[in-house]
Amino acid sequence: MIKIKAYLKVTFLFFTSYYTQAQCEVFKSEITDVQNYMLQVSQLTDSLSTAAETASYDARLSTARTNTKTVMLLMGQAVTAADEAVVLASEAQYDSENCGLEDAISYTIDAERNAIDARDFASEAFENVKSASRSKNLGNLQFHMRKAQRILREVRNSAEASVYAADNAHYSCSHDMDHAMGDK
Repeated sequence: MIKIKAYLKVTFLFFTSYYTQAQCEVFKSEITDVQNYMLQVSQLTDSLSTAAETASYDARLSTARTNTKTVMLLMGQAVTAADEAVVLASEAQYDSENCGLEDAISYTIDAERNAIDARDFASEAFENVKSASRSKNLGNLQFHMRKAQRILREVRNSAEASVYAADNAHYSCSHDMDHAMGDK
């Protein structure tokens, strides 16, 4: 009877360990996707900066309008990527708790918070770009584009902070012996 209980305990520990490791692999995949989407947001906002600058200060309405349309296209892609990152960050945050590693949980919360900020700023910038594209005169177009430019800096900063936190979360999710023993 004692042997059976011992075998059951060992079997239970084996499956618990296997389940935890599987959850951590899911977490690593999700947090890597968060990192990739936020990197995409950062790159898109960097790519549209020249067109936004031109639209904000060009002396001709036709050139400003053309550049505004370019910014709107890229900004729409950035908003979509940021939305995806927020969804995945939320799922990763849940899975990090199942993983049970405090550093991974903390960094994942940071990645999610910054992804939410990036999404919110991106949505606000996108609304300004849409307002600029609907403007009837150059002054209004430039006003909205300059406002969007200021917000784009916040988008990029939040996206890069999320990339950094996601990278740290991925790195900290380890179940090797040193980590399990609490040695850091």
